[in-house]
Amino acid sequence: MSIFQKESWVTNQPLSSSDQSKILIFSLLLAPSVVFGVGAIPALFIIFGIFMLKKNEDFSHIETAVKNSKAYISLLLFGCIIATIYFGSTYGNPDHYSEYSGTWINQNDFIVSLIFTGIALTYIILISFLFFKPLNSHRGWVEANGIFSSKNKSSIINSKSSDVDIIKGEKLKQYSVADELTKWAKLKEDGHISEEEFSEARTKLLKRN
Repeated sequence: MSIFQKESWVTNQPLSSSDQSKILIFSLLLAPSVVFGVGAIPALFIIFGIFMLKKNEDFSHIETAVKNSKAYISLLLFGCIIATIYFGSTYGNPDHYSEYSGTWINQNDFIVSLIFTGIALTYIILISFLFFKPLNSHRGWVEANGIFSSKNKSSIINSKSSDVDIIKGEKLKQYSVADELTKWAKLKEDGHISEEEFSEARTKLLKRN
């Protein structure tokens, strides 16, 4: 099996429990930011991407959702970095010292901006490794069957279709036998065949059924 064939085979396989767990963990980690409002927009991008993926069976919607989410978080990261640099540059400056509290006025601002910088950077990494990477490695399967599905949708459809064909065939067969029996009965009533001939024909038809 060539590298291309191997990759194609993997992308058309269902997600492993490990990959599904990564996506679940990412969702749980994204939830707190959604509650505070900051992560609401990236969450909307991702939810919409999943919805469009399911509707159109096109993985490019996930790629677009991840790209837009990263762009939004990158803007927040850039703002946090600027704030961190600003508060860091004035950290310890006597002009920013408060005699009332005995602390630097901008100390808390610097710490908060530093924390938010770390959070934004972490989310960019998480969305790549816990969400996009597992899905992208199984993109063929995800397009056709969804993220958490373990059964091939096309196989289920084909199975149902074959069941319907069998039922139709059996009904058609039963109808043909009944139709033939009616014809033979009519021949017997009209005196064209004997009772013995009718019984023999009926036996053969019922065996064929």
